[in-house]
Amino acid sequence: MDHLHNGTQNIHALIVDDDDVDRERLVRMLRRGPREITVEQAGSQAEALEKIRDPEAHFDIVFLDFGLADGDGRDLLPAIRGEIDPDCPIIAVTGNADEQIAADSIKSGMTEYLTKRSLSPERVAASVEEGMAWRQYRHDLRRQEEELTHRSLHDPLTDLPNRTLFSDRLGQACARARRSGDPFAVVMVDLDRFKEINDNFGHASGDAVLVTIGRRLREHLREVDTTARLGGDEFAILLQNIDGEESAMAVATKLTELIEQPIVHGGRMLHVGASIGIALCPLLGFSPDGLLSAADEAMYEAKRGVDKAVLARGEDRPASRSLDQGGMLHDIERAIAARAFEWHWQPKVDMRDGQVLGFEALVRWTHPEDGPIPADVLIETVEQSHLLEAFTYLSLDVVLGEFAALQHLLGDAAICINVSARMLERPGFVSHVVETTARHKVDPARVMLELTETALIANPAQARRVIEQLHDHKISLAIDDFGAGFTSFGYLREFAVSEIKIDRSFISRFTESRFDQSLVHSLVVLCESLGIPLVAEGVENPETQAMLVAMGCTCGQGYGICRPMPYENVRGWLEMWNTERNGTRLRA
Repeated sequence: MDHLHNGTQNIHALIVDDDDVDRERLVRMLRRGPREITVEQAGSQAEALEKIRDPEAHFDIVFLDFGLADGDGRDLLPAIRGEIDPDCPIIAVTGNADEQIAADSIKSGMTEYLTKRSLSPERVAASVEEGMAWRQYRHDLRRQEEELTHRSLHDPLTDLPNRTLFSDRLGQACARARRSGDPFAVVMVDLDRFKEINDNFGHASGDAVLVTIGRRLREHLREVDTTARLGGDEFAILLQNIDGEESAMAVATKLTELIEQPIVHGGRMLHVGASIGIALCPLLGFSPDGLLSAADEAMYEAKRGVDKAVLARGEDRPASRSLDQGGMLHDIERAIAARAFEWHWQPKVDMRDGQVLGFEALVRWTHPEDGPIPADVLIETVEQSHLLEAFTYLSLDVVLGEFAALQHLLGDAAICINVSARMLERPGFVSHVVETTARHKVDPARVMLELTETALIANPAQARRVIEQLHDHKISLAIDDFGAGFTSFGYLREFAVSEIKIDRSFISRFTESRFDQSLVHSLVVLCESLGIPLVAEGVENPETQAMLVAMGCTCGQGYGICRPMPYENVRGWLEMWNTERNGTRLRA
Protein backbone atom coordinates (compact mmCIF):
# COMPACT_ATOMS: atom_id res chain seq x y z
CA MET A 1 0.00 0.00 0.00
CA ASP A 2 3.05 2.27 0.14
CA HIS A 3 2.48 3.31 -3.44
CA LEU A 4 -1.02 4.62 -2.75
CA HIS A 5 -1.14 8.26 -3.83
CA ASN A 6 -3.40 10.90 -2.37
CA GLY A 7 -4.25 14.56 -2.87
CA THR A 8 -2.64 16.00 -5.96
CA GLN A 9 0.30 13.57 -6.10
CA ASN A 10 1.04 11.53 -9.16
CA ILE A 11 -1.04 8.39 -9.65
CA HIS A 12 -0.65 5.52 -12.10
CA ALA A 13 -3.58 4.53 -14.29
CA LEU A 14 -4.10 1.62 -16.66
CA ILE A 15 -6.51 1.94 -19.60
CA VAL A 16 -7.69 -1.31 -21.19
CA ASP A 17 -9.50 -0.71 -24.50
CA ASP A 18 -8.96 -2.13 -27.98
CA ASP A 19 -9.99 1.14 -29.69
CA ASP A 20 -6.96 3.43 -30.17
CA VAL A 21 -9.11 6.55 -30.60
CA ASP A 22 -11.12 5.88 -27.42
CA ARG A 23 -7.94 5.26 -25.43
CA GLU A 24 -6.31 8.49 -26.56
CA ARG A 25 -9.50 10.44 -25.85
CA LEU A 26 -9.59 9.10 -22.30
CA VAL A 27 -5.86 9.85 -21.82
CA ARG A 28 -6.44 13.50 -22.80
CA MET A 29 -9.32 13.79 -20.36
CA LEU A 30 -7.28 12.27 -17.54
CA ARG A 31 -4.41 14.70 -18.12
CA ARG A 32 -6.78 17.68 -17.96
CA GLY A 33 -7.72 16.76 -14.38
CA PRO A 34 -6.20 18.20 -11.18
CA ARG A 35 -3.86 15.25 -10.58
CA GLU A 36 -0.62 14.34 -12.27
CA ILE A 37 -1.38 11.02 -13.92
CA THR A 38 0.97 8.51 -15.49
CA VAL A 39 -1.03 6.43 -17.94
CA GLU A 40 -0.26 3.04 -19.44
CA GLN A 41 -2.40 1.54 -22.16
CA ALA A 42 -3.34 -1.99 -23.16
CA GLY A 43 -5.15 -2.74 -26.39
CA SER A 44 -6.10 -6.33 -25.58
CA GLN A 45 -6.78 -8.70 -22.74
CA ALA A 46 -3.43 -10.42 -23.27
CA GLU A 47 -1.51 -7.14 -23.18
CA ALA A 48 -3.39 -6.05 -20.06
CA LEU A 49 -2.54 -9.32 -18.29
CA GLU A 50 1.13 -8.86 -19.15
CA LYS A 51 1.15 -5.36 -17.62
CA ILE A 52 -0.88 -6.41 -14.57
CA ARG A 53 1.50 -9.29 -13.83
CA ASP A 54 4.66 -7.26 -14.34
CA PRO A 55 6.29 -7.21 -10.86
CA GLU A 56 7.86 -3.82 -11.58
CA ALA A 57 4.55 -2.14 -12.43
CA HIS A 58 1.85 -0.85 -10.13
CA PHE A 59 -1.45 0.83 -10.82
CA ASP A 60 -3.65 2.94 -8.59
CA ILE A 61 -6.74 2.81 -10.83
CA VAL A 62 -7.91 0.86 -13.90
CA PHE A 63 -10.26 1.98 -16.69
CA LEU A 64 -11.73 -1.09 -18.33
CA ASP A 65 -13.70 -1.68 -21.52
CA PHE A 66 -15.68 -4.93 -21.78
CA GLY A 67 -15.67 -5.60 -25.52
CA LEU A 68 -12.06 -6.53 -26.25
CA ALA A 69 -11.03 -8.31 -29.42
CA ASP A 70 -9.57 -11.27 -27.53
CA GLY A 71 -12.13 -11.60 -24.75
CA ASP A 72 -14.41 -9.93 -22.22
CA GLY A 73 -12.68 -7.25 -20.15
CA ARG A 74 -14.59 -8.40 -17.08
CA ASP A 75 -12.51 -11.58 -17.12
CA LEU A 76 -9.60 -9.42 -15.96
CA LEU A 77 -11.25 -8.63 -12.61
CA PRO A 78 -9.68 -11.57 -10.68
CA ALA A 79 -6.21 -10.71 -12.02
CA ILE A 80 -6.60 -7.03 -11.11
CA ARG A 81 -7.79 -7.90 -7.61
CA GLY A 82 -5.15 -10.55 -7.10
CA GLU A 83 -2.09 -8.98 -8.75
CA ILE A 84 -2.58 -5.23 -8.24
CA ASP A 85 -4.67 -4.72 -5.12
CA PRO A 86 -7.97 -6.20 -3.90
CA ASP A 87 -9.16 -2.60 -3.39
CA CYS A 88 -7.96 -1.14 -6.70
CA PRO A 89 -10.72 1.07 -8.17
CA ILE A 90 -11.95 -0.32 -11.48
CA ILE A 91 -13.94 2.10 -13.66
CA ALA A 92 -15.98 0.48 -16.43
CA VAL A 93 -15.83 2.59 -19.62
CA THR A 94 -17.91 0.98 -22.37
CA GLY A 95 -20.12 1.82 -25.30
CA ASN A 96 -23.04 -0.10 -23.76
CA ALA A 97 -25.59 1.93 -21.81
CA ASP A 98 -27.67 -1.05 -20.64
CA GLU A 99 -28.79 -0.47 -17.02
CA GLN A 100 -28.76 -4.15 -16.11
CA ILE A 101 -25.16 -4.52 -17.31
CA ALA A 102 -24.26 -1.45 -15.27
CA ALA A 103 -25.90 -2.90 -12.16
CA ASP A 104 -24.20 -6.29 -12.66
CA SER A 105 -20.85 -4.53 -13.09
CA ILE A 106 -21.16 -2.66 -9.81
CA LYS A 107 -22.27 -5.87 -8.10
CA SER A 108 -19.20 -7.69 -9.46
CA GLY A 109 -16.92 -5.20 -7.74
CA MET A 110 -16.44 -2.33 -10.15
CA THR A 111 -16.30 1.09 -8.58
CA GLU A 112 -18.20 2.97 -11.28
CA TYR A 113 -19.83 2.45 -14.68
CA LEU A 114 -19.37 5.12 -17.39
CA THR A 115 -20.56 5.10 -20.97
CA LYS A 116 -18.22 6.47 -23.60
CA ARG A 117 -20.88 8.92 -24.80
CA SER A 118 -21.17 10.46 -21.34
CA LEU A 119 -17.44 11.04 -20.89
CA SER A 120 -16.16 14.52 -20.14
CA PRO A 121 -13.01 15.79 -18.43
CA GLU A 122 -15.08 16.73 -15.39
CA ARG A 123 -16.81 13.36 -15.20
CA VAL A 124 -13.52 11.48 -15.58
CA ALA A 125 -11.81 13.65 -12.94
CA ALA A 126 -14.71 13.05 -10.54
CA SER A 127 -14.46 9.30 -11.14
CA VAL A 128 -10.75 9.39 -10.32
CA GLU A 129 -11.34 11.30 -7.09
CA GLU A 130 -14.18 9.04 -6.01
CA GLY A 131 -12.20 5.92 -6.91
CA MET A 132 -9.14 7.03 -4.97
CA ALA A 133 -11.28 8.04 -1.98
CA TRP A 134 -12.98 4.65 -2.09
CA ARG A 135 -9.60 2.92 -2.24
CA GLN A 136 -8.29 4.88 0.71
CA TYR A 137 -11.44 4.03 2.67
CA ARG A 138 -11.00 0.33 1.88
CA HIS A 139 -7.35 0.43 2.90
CA ASP A 140 -8.20 2.19 6.15
CA LEU A 141 -10.94 -0.34 6.86
CA ARG A 142 -8.57 -3.21 6.10
CA ARG A 143 -5.96 -1.76 8.45
CA GLN A 144 -8.62 -1.42 11.15
CA GLU A 145 -9.65 -5.03 10.60
CA GLU A 146 -6.04 -6.19 10.84
CA GLU A 147 -5.49 -4.14 13.99
CA LEU A 148 -8.72 -5.42 15.55
CA THR A 149 -7.82 -9.00 14.68
CA HIS A 150 -4.36 -8.62 16.18
CA ARG A 151 -5.62 -6.92 19.34
CA SER A 152 -8.33 -9.50 19.90
CA LEU A 153 -5.79 -12.34 19.64
CA HIS A 154 -2.79 -10.91 21.50
CA ASP A 155 -1.97 -9.92 25.05
CA PRO A 156 -1.77 -6.10 25.23
CA LEU A 157 1.27 -6.08 27.57
CA THR A 158 3.60 -8.64 25.97
CA ASP A 159 2.06 -8.78 22.47
CA LEU A 160 2.18 -12.57 22.75
CA PRO A 161 -0.77 -14.64 21.57
CA ASN A 162 -3.54 -14.67 24.18
CA ARG A 163 -5.66 -17.55 25.45
CA THR A 164 -8.02 -17.28 22.48
CA LEU A 165 -5.32 -17.63 19.83
CA PHE A 166 -3.49 -20.31 21.82
CA SER A 167 -6.68 -22.35 22.13
CA ASP A 168 -7.25 -22.09 18.40
CA ARG A 169 -3.71 -23.25 17.57
CA LEU A 170 -3.96 -26.04 20.12
CA GLY A 171 -7.20 -27.21 18.50
CA GLN A 172 -5.53 -27.19 15.08
CA ALA A 173 -2.55 -29.13 16.44
CA CYS A 174 -4.87 -31.76 17.94
CA ALA A 175 -6.75 -32.13 14.66
CA ARG A 176 -3.47 -32.43 12.74
CA ALA A 177 -2.12 -35.00 15.21
CA ARG A 178 -5.30 -37.04 14.98
CA ARG A 179 -5.11 -36.93 11.19
CA SER A 180 -1.39 -37.46 10.54
CA GLY A 181 0.14 -38.43 13.87
CA ASP A 182 2.30 -35.28 14.24
CA PRO A 183 3.44 -35.22 17.91
CA PHE A 184 3.55 -32.06 20.01
CA ALA A 185 3.73 -30.90 23.61
CA VAL A 186 1.65 -28.47 25.66
CA VAL A 187 3.77 -26.64 28.23
CA MET A 188 2.34 -24.59 31.11
CA VAL A 189 4.72 -22.13 32.80
CA ASP A 190 3.99 -20.35 36.08
CA LEU A 191 6.53 -17.81 37.38
CA ASP A 192 7.86 -18.27 40.92
CA ARG A 193 8.42 -15.24 43.18
CA PHE A 194 6.54 -12.97 40.77
CA LYS A 195 4.05 -11.88 43.44
CA GLU A 196 6.92 -10.79 45.69
CA ILE A 197 8.27 -8.52 42.95
CA ASN A 198 4.83 -7.00 42.37
CA ASP A 199 4.25 -6.46 46.09
CA ASN A 200 7.72 -5.12 46.94
CA PHE A 201 8.63 -3.09 43.87
CA GLY A 202 5.29 -2.26 42.24
CA HIS A 203 3.37 -3.27 39.14
CA ALA A 204 5.77 -1.48 36.79
CA SER A 205 8.50 -3.90 37.87
CA GLY A 206 6.11 -6.82 37.52
CA ASP A 207 5.16 -5.70 34.01
CA ALA A 208 8.85 -5.40 33.09
CA VAL A 209 9.39 -9.00 34.21
CA LEU A 210 6.45 -10.26 32.15
CA VAL A 211 7.58 -8.36 29.05
CA THR A 212 11.16 -9.61 29.39
CA ILE A 213 10.18 -13.24 29.96
CA GLY A 214 7.75 -13.08 27.06
CA ARG A 215 10.45 -11.69 24.76
CA ARG A 216 12.98 -14.34 25.85
CA LEU A 217 10.55 -17.18 25.24
CA ARG A 218 9.57 -15.84 21.83
CA GLU A 219 13.16 -15.26 20.72
CA HIS A 220 14.53 -18.64 21.84
CA LEU A 221 11.77 -20.88 20.55
CA ARG A 222 11.17 -21.82 16.93
CA GLU A 223 8.77 -19.98 14.60
CA VAL A 224 6.58 -23.09 14.39
CA ASP A 225 6.05 -23.02 18.16
CA THR A 226 3.50 -20.79 19.91
CA THR A 227 4.21 -18.88 23.11
CA ALA A 228 1.17 -17.30 24.77
CA ARG A 229 0.41 -15.37 27.92
CA LEU A 230 -2.78 -16.73 29.43
CA GLY A 231 -3.03 -14.12 32.16
CA GLY A 232 -1.23 -13.00 35.31
CA ASP A 233 2.16 -14.73 35.49
CA GLU A 234 1.03 -17.77 33.53
CA PHE A 235 2.39 -18.63 30.08
CA ALA A 236 1.55 -21.52 27.74
CA ILE A 237 3.74 -22.95 24.99
CA LEU A 238 2.86 -25.22 22.09
CA LEU A 239 5.98 -27.17 21.02
CA GLN A 240 5.65 -28.81 17.61
CA ASN A 241 7.34 -32.10 16.67
CA ILE A 242 8.25 -33.13 20.21
CA ASP A 243 8.37 -36.88 19.86
CA GLY A 244 9.10 -38.06 23.38
CA GLU A 245 9.61 -37.37 27.06
CA GLU A 246 13.36 -36.87 26.73
CA SER A 247 12.98 -34.12 24.11
CA ALA A 248 10.25 -32.43 26.12
CA MET A 249 12.28 -32.41 29.34
CA ALA A 250 15.35 -31.07 27.49
CA VAL A 251 13.29 -28.10 26.26
CA ALA A 252 11.86 -27.59 29.76
CA THR A 253 15.39 -27.44 31.21
CA LYS A 254 16.41 -24.77 28.68
CA LEU A 255 13.23 -22.78 29.42
CA THR A 256 13.96 -22.87 33.15
CA GLU A 257 17.52 -21.61 32.62
CA LEU A 258 16.23 -18.88 30.34
CA ILE A 259 13.63 -17.67 32.83
CA GLU A 260 16.04 -17.74 35.78
CA GLN A 261 18.46 -15.29 34.16
CA PRO A 262 18.32 -12.00 36.14
CA ILE A 263 16.25 -9.08 34.86
CA VAL A 264 17.53 -5.52 35.30
CA HIS A 265 14.86 -2.90 35.95
CA GLY A 266 14.97 0.42 37.77
CA GLY A 267 18.53 -0.16 38.93
CA ARG A 268 17.60 -3.50 40.52
CA MET A 269 18.35 -7.10 39.67
CA LEU A 270 15.07 -9.02 39.67
CA HIS A 271 15.01 -12.83 39.90
CA VAL A 272 12.14 -15.18 39.11
CA GLY A 273 11.94 -18.92 38.65
CA ALA A 274 9.48 -21.18 36.89
CA SER A 275 7.29 -24.20 37.57
CA ILE A 276 6.63 -26.12 34.36
CA GLY A 277 4.07 -28.78 33.47
CA ILE A 278 4.18 -30.73 30.20
CA ALA A 279 1.52 -32.83 28.43
CA LEU A 280 2.39 -34.88 25.34
CA CYS A 281 0.16 -35.59 22.37
CA PRO A 282 -0.73 -38.25 21.26
CA LEU A 283 0.41 -39.94 24.50
CA LEU A 284 -2.39 -38.25 26.48
CA GLY A 285 -4.96 -38.17 23.70
CA PHE A 286 -6.24 -35.53 21.30
CA SER A 287 -8.53 -33.40 23.47
CA PRO A 288 -7.36 -29.74 23.67
CA ASP A 289 -9.05 -29.27 27.06
CA GLY A 290 -7.67 -32.57 28.32
CA LEU A 291 -4.09 -31.73 27.31
CA LEU A 292 -4.28 -28.23 28.76
CA SER A 293 -5.74 -29.57 32.00
CA ALA A 294 -3.08 -32.29 32.23
CA ALA A 295 -0.26 -29.77 31.69
CA ASP A 296 -1.84 -27.47 34.27
CA GLU A 297 -2.03 -30.27 36.85
CA ALA A 298 1.60 -31.18 36.16
CA MET A 299 2.62 -27.54 36.58
CA TYR A 300 0.97 -27.39 40.02
CA GLU A 301 2.70 -30.63 40.94
CA ALA A 302 6.01 -28.98 40.02
CA LYS A 303 5.08 -25.97 42.15
CA ARG A 304 4.38 -28.20 45.15
CA GLY A 305 7.44 -30.43 44.75
CA VAL A 306 11.19 -30.36 44.16
CA ASP A 307 11.31 -30.81 40.38
CA LYS A 308 11.01 -27.61 38.37
CA ALA A 309 9.41 -29.47 35.43
CA VAL A 310 6.93 -32.34 35.60
CA LEU A 311 5.57 -34.54 32.84
CA ALA A 312 1.87 -35.33 33.01
CA ARG A 313 1.14 -39.06 33.21
CA GLY A 314 -1.86 -40.79 31.72
CA GLU A 315 -3.23 -41.85 35.09
CA ASP A 316 -3.16 -38.23 36.25
CA ARG A 317 -5.27 -37.02 33.41
CA PRO A 318 -8.73 -35.88 34.56
CA ALA A 319 -11.62 -37.34 32.62
CA SER A 320 -13.38 -34.96 30.27
CA ARG A 321 -16.52 -33.63 31.87
CA SER A 322 -18.43 -34.21 28.65
CA LEU A 323 -17.71 -37.97 28.49
CA ASP A 324 -20.57 -40.38 29.04
CA GLN A 325 -20.19 -40.74 32.81
CA GLY A 326 -22.70 -43.14 34.37
CA GLY A 327 -24.75 -43.54 31.22
CA MET A 328 -25.41 -39.83 30.63
CA LEU A 329 -25.82 -40.36 26.88
CA HIS A 330 -28.45 -43.01 27.54
CA ASP A 331 -30.28 -40.58 29.83
CA ILE A 332 -30.08 -37.80 27.23
CA GLU A 333 -31.47 -40.14 24.59
CA ARG A 334 -34.41 -40.97 26.87
CA ALA A 335 -34.92 -37.24 27.58
CA ILE A 336 -35.05 -36.50 23.85
CA ALA A 337 -37.67 -39.20 23.32
CA ALA A 338 -39.71 -37.86 26.27
CA ARG A 339 -39.19 -34.22 25.22
CA ALA A 340 -37.97 -33.62 28.76
CA PHE A 341 -35.81 -30.56 28.02
CA GLU A 342 -36.88 -26.98 28.64
CA TRP A 343 -35.79 -23.83 26.87
CA HIS A 344 -35.54 -20.65 28.91
CA TRP A 345 -35.94 -17.37 27.07
CA GLN A 346 -33.65 -14.38 27.54
CA PRO A 347 -34.62 -11.06 25.92
CA LYS A 348 -32.41 -8.88 23.76
CA VAL A 349 -33.39 -5.22 23.97
CA ASP A 350 -32.63 -1.78 22.59
CA MET A 351 -30.85 -0.30 25.61
CA ARG A 352 -31.94 3.23 24.68
CA ASP A 353 -35.69 2.78 25.04
CA GLY A 354 -36.17 -0.82 26.21
CA GLN A 355 -37.80 -2.11 23.02
CA VAL A 356 -37.65 -5.91 22.91
CA LEU A 357 -35.78 -6.90 19.75
CA GLY A 358 -35.79 -10.65 20.23
CA PHE A 359 -35.27 -13.61 22.54
CA GLU A 360 -32.56 -16.25 22.73
CA ALA A 361 -33.72 -19.77 23.64
CA LEU A 362 -31.31 -21.47 26.10
CA VAL A 363 -31.62 -25.18 26.88
CA ARG A 364 -32.11 -26.45 30.45
CA TRP A 365 -32.23 -30.05 31.68
CA THR A 366 -32.87 -31.50 35.12
CA HIS A 367 -31.47 -35.02 35.34
CA PRO A 368 -33.91 -37.35 37.16
CA GLU A 369 -31.22 -38.35 39.68
CA ASP A 370 -28.37 -35.83 39.45
CA GLY A 371 -30.51 -32.70 39.30
CA PRO A 372 -29.80 -29.70 37.02
CA ILE A 373 -27.02 -30.38 34.48
CA PRO A 374 -24.90 -27.35 33.45
CA ALA A 375 -25.88 -26.31 29.95
CA ASP A 376 -22.29 -26.29 28.66
CA VAL A 377 -21.76 -29.87 29.86
CA LEU A 378 -25.01 -31.00 28.22
CA ILE A 379 -24.22 -29.28 24.92
CA GLU A 380 -20.63 -30.52 24.80
CA THR A 381 -21.78 -34.09 25.46
CA VAL A 382 -24.49 -33.94 22.78
CA GLU A 383 -22.15 -32.37 20.21
CA GLN A 384 -19.70 -35.26 20.55
CA SER A 385 -22.38 -37.91 20.19
CA HIS A 386 -24.75 -39.45 17.67
CA LEU A 387 -27.63 -37.58 19.33
CA LEU A 388 -26.79 -34.16 17.91
CA GLU A 389 -29.23 -34.27 15.00
CA ALA A 390 -32.17 -35.49 17.10
CA PHE A 391 -31.42 -32.91 19.79
CA THR A 392 -31.16 -30.07 17.27
CA TYR A 393 -34.41 -30.94 15.54
CA LEU A 394 -36.16 -31.25 18.90
CA SER A 395 -34.84 -27.77 19.79
CA LEU A 396 -36.18 -26.30 16.57
CA ASP A 397 -39.57 -27.98 16.97
CA VAL A 398 -40.12 -26.98 20.61
CA VAL A 399 -38.78 -23.42 20.40
CA LEU A 400 -40.55 -22.54 17.14
CA GLY A 401 -43.77 -24.05 18.51
CA GLU A 402 -43.48 -21.88 21.61
CA PHE A 403 -42.64 -18.80 19.55
CA ALA A 404 -45.65 -19.40 17.29
CA ALA A 405 -47.97 -19.15 20.30
CA LEU A 406 -46.48 -15.80 21.35
CA GLN A 407 -45.45 -14.15 18.10
CA HIS A 408 -48.58 -11.98 17.92
CA LEU A 409 -47.51 -10.33 21.20
CA LEU A 410 -43.89 -9.71 20.21
CA GLY A 411 -44.14 -7.11 17.45
CA ASP A 412 -41.19 -7.66 15.12
CA ALA A 413 -39.05 -9.44 17.72
CA ALA A 414 -37.17 -12.51 16.50
CA ILE A 415 -36.35 -15.83 18.15
CA CYS A 416 -32.71 -16.95 18.24
CA ILE A 417 -31.82 -20.65 18.39
CA ASN A 418 -28.29 -21.94 18.96
CA VAL A 419 -27.04 -24.48 16.43
CA SER A 420 -23.88 -26.61 16.45
CA ALA A 421 -21.36 -26.15 13.64
CA ARG A 422 -21.59 -29.88 12.95
CA MET A 423 -25.19 -29.47 11.80
CA LEU A 424 -24.00 -27.44 8.79
CA GLU A 425 -22.51 -30.66 7.43
CA ARG A 426 -25.74 -32.65 7.74
CA PRO A 427 -27.69 -33.20 4.50
CA GLY A 428 -31.24 -31.98 4.80
CA PHE A 429 -30.50 -29.51 7.60
CA VAL A 430 -31.70 -26.48 5.66
CA SER A 431 -34.85 -28.17 4.40
CA HIS A 432 -35.66 -29.35 7.93
CA VAL A 433 -35.29 -25.82 9.33
CA VAL A 434 -37.49 -24.40 6.55
CA GLU A 435 -40.11 -27.16 6.95
CA THR A 436 -40.30 -26.77 10.75
CA THR A 437 -40.63 -22.99 10.44
CA ALA A 438 -43.45 -23.35 7.91
CA ARG A 439 -45.22 -26.07 9.93
CA HIS A 440 -45.45 -23.78 12.94
CA LYS A 441 -46.58 -20.87 10.73
CA VAL A 442 -43.68 -18.68 11.84
CA ASP A 443 -42.43 -15.88 9.59
CA PRO A 444 -38.92 -17.07 8.58
CA ALA A 445 -37.72 -13.46 8.71
CA ARG A 446 -38.20 -13.68 12.50
CA VAL A 447 -36.06 -16.81 12.89
CA MET A 448 -32.35 -16.39 13.63
CA LEU A 449 -29.85 -19.19 14.06
CA GLU A 450 -26.81 -18.55 16.23
CA LEU A 451 -23.41 -20.04 15.48
CA THR A 452 -20.14 -19.44 17.26
CA GLU A 453 -17.57 -17.67 15.08
CA THR A 454 -15.27 -20.72 15.03
CA ALA A 455 -18.07 -22.61 13.24
CA LEU A 456 -17.64 -20.36 10.23
CA ILE A 457 -13.91 -20.93 9.83
CA ALA A 458 -13.87 -24.67 10.53
CA ASN A 459 -15.28 -25.36 7.05
CA PRO A 460 -15.93 -21.96 5.43
CA ALA A 461 -16.97 -23.25 2.00
CA GLN A 462 -19.64 -25.57 3.42
CA ALA A 463 -20.74 -22.95 5.97
CA ARG A 464 -21.15 -20.36 3.21
CA ARG A 465 -23.31 -22.69 1.11
CA VAL A 466 -25.62 -23.53 4.02
CA ILE A 467 -25.87 -19.92 5.20
CA GLU A 468 -26.68 -18.70 1.70
CA GLN A 469 -29.43 -21.34 1.40
CA LEU A 470 -30.90 -20.25 4.74
CA HIS A 471 -30.63 -16.62 3.65
CA ASP A 472 -32.54 -17.43 0.47
CA HIS A 473 -35.38 -18.63 2.71
CA LYS A 474 -35.16 -15.38 4.77
CA ILE A 475 -33.72 -17.19 7.81
CA SER A 476 -30.92 -15.09 9.28
CA LEU A 477 -27.61 -15.86 10.98
CA ALA A 478 -26.05 -14.40 14.11
CA ILE A 479 -22.43 -14.93 15.16
CA ASP A 480 -22.38 -15.72 18.86
CA ASP A 481 -19.41 -15.26 21.26
CA PHE A 482 -17.69 -12.98 18.73
CA GLY A 483 -14.06 -12.45 19.73
CA ALA A 484 -13.81 -15.70 21.73
CA GLY A 485 -12.40 -17.71 18.81
CA PHE A 486 -10.06 -17.07 15.92
CA THR A 487 -11.62 -13.83 14.80
CA SER A 488 -11.31 -13.12 11.09
CA PHE A 489 -13.06 -9.92 10.15
CA GLY A 490 -12.90 -10.79 6.46
CA TYR A 491 -15.57 -13.44 7.07
CA LEU A 492 -18.04 -10.71 8.03
CA ARG A 493 -18.08 -9.60 4.39
CA GLU A 494 -18.11 -13.11 2.94
CA PHE A 495 -20.99 -14.55 4.97
CA ALA A 496 -24.56 -13.28 5.05
CA VAL A 497 -24.29 -12.27 8.70
CA SER A 498 -27.34 -10.50 10.16
CA GLU A 499 -26.06 -9.91 13.69
CA ILE A 500 -22.88 -10.07 15.78
CA LYS A 501 -22.85 -10.79 19.50
CA ILE A 502 -19.74 -9.60 21.34
CA ASP A 503 -18.42 -12.28 23.66
CA ARG A 504 -19.32 -11.57 27.28
CA SER A 505 -15.65 -11.72 28.32
CA PHE A 506 -15.16 -8.30 26.69
CA ILE A 507 -18.23 -6.87 28.47
CA SER A 508 -17.59 -8.25 31.97
CA ARG A 509 -14.62 -5.89 32.55
CA PHE A 510 -15.93 -3.15 30.28
CA THR A 511 -16.18 -0.30 32.78
CA GLU A 512 -12.60 -0.86 34.04
CA SER A 513 -10.74 -2.08 30.93
CA ARG A 514 -9.67 0.55 28.42
CA PHE A 515 -8.63 -2.26 26.08
CA ASP A 516 -12.15 -3.76 26.07
CA GLN A 517 -13.66 -0.30 25.62
CA SER A 518 -11.37 0.38 22.66
CA LEU A 519 -12.16 -3.01 21.14
CA VAL A 520 -15.92 -2.52 21.42
CA HIS A 521 -15.67 1.00 19.99
CA SER A 522 -13.72 -0.35 17.00
CA LEU A 523 -16.31 -3.09 16.50
CA VAL A 524 -19.09 -0.50 16.57
CA VAL A 525 -17.35 1.46 13.79
CA LEU A 526 -16.69 -1.69 11.77
CA CYS A 527 -20.25 -3.03 12.10
CA GLU A 528 -21.73 0.35 11.20
CA SER A 529 -19.65 0.42 8.02
CA LEU A 530 -20.80 -3.12 7.14
CA GLY A 531 -24.42 -2.51 8.15
CA ILE A 532 -24.46 -5.37 10.69
CA PRO A 533 -26.20 -4.91 14.08
CA LEU A 534 -23.94 -5.39 17.10
CA VAL A 535 -25.23 -6.92 20.36
CA ALA A 536 -23.41 -6.86 23.71
CA GLU A 537 -23.78 -10.09 25.70
CA GLY A 538 -23.33 -10.18 29.45
CA VAL A 539 -24.67 -6.70 30.27
CA GLU A 540 -24.78 -6.87 34.07
CA ASN A 541 -25.26 -3.32 35.38
CA PRO A 542 -26.55 0.16 34.45
CA GLU A 543 -23.00 1.60 34.23
CA THR A 544 -22.00 -0.87 31.52
CA GLN A 545 -25.30 -0.29 29.73
CA ALA A 546 -24.84 3.50 29.72
CA MET A 547 -21.24 3.29 28.46
CA LEU A 548 -22.20 0.89 25.67
CA VAL A 549 -25.04 3.13 24.49
CA ALA A 550 -22.79 6.21 24.57
CA MET A 551 -20.27 4.31 22.47
CA GLY A 552 -22.91 3.40 19.87
CA CYS A 553 -23.60 -0.22 20.90
CA THR A 554 -27.33 0.03 21.57
CA CYS A 555 -28.44 -3.62 21.62
CA GLY A 556 -27.86 -5.64 24.77
CA GLN A 557 -28.57 -8.92 26.52
CA GLY A 558 -27.61 -10.04 30.01
CA TYR A 559 -28.57 -10.55 33.65
CA GLY A 560 -28.60 -6.77 34.18
CA ILE A 561 -31.53 -6.60 31.75
CA CYS A 562 -33.26 -9.90 32.43
CA ARG A 563 -32.18 -13.40 33.41
CA PRO A 564 -33.26 -16.34 31.22
CA MET A 565 -36.82 -17.27 32.24
CA PRO A 566 -39.03 -20.33 31.76
CA TYR A 567 -41.23 -20.08 28.69
CA GLU A 568 -44.42 -19.91 30.78
CA ASN A 569 -43.13 -16.68 32.39
CA VAL A 570 -42.45 -14.85 29.14
CA ARG A 571 -45.97 -13.51 28.59
CA GLY A 572 -46.18 -12.01 32.09
CA TRP A 573 -42.68 -10.57 31.90
CA LEU A 574 -43.46 -8.99 28.54
CA GLU A 575 -46.60 -7.29 29.86
CA MET A 576 -44.72 -5.98 32.92
CA TRP A 577 -41.73 -4.83 30.86
CA ASN A 578 -43.85 -2.95 28.31
CA THR A 579 -45.94 -1.35 31.06
CA GLU A 580 -42.82 -0.06 32.84
CA ARG A 581 -41.29 1.01 29.53
CA ASN A 582 -44.42 2.96 28.50
CA GLY A 583 -44.61 4.57 31.93
CA THR A 584 -41.00 5.71 31.63
CA ARG A 585 -41.67 7.24 28.23
CA LEU A 586 -44.75 9.07 29.55
CA ARG A 587 -42.76 10.51 32.46
CA ALA A 588 -40.04 11.58 30.05
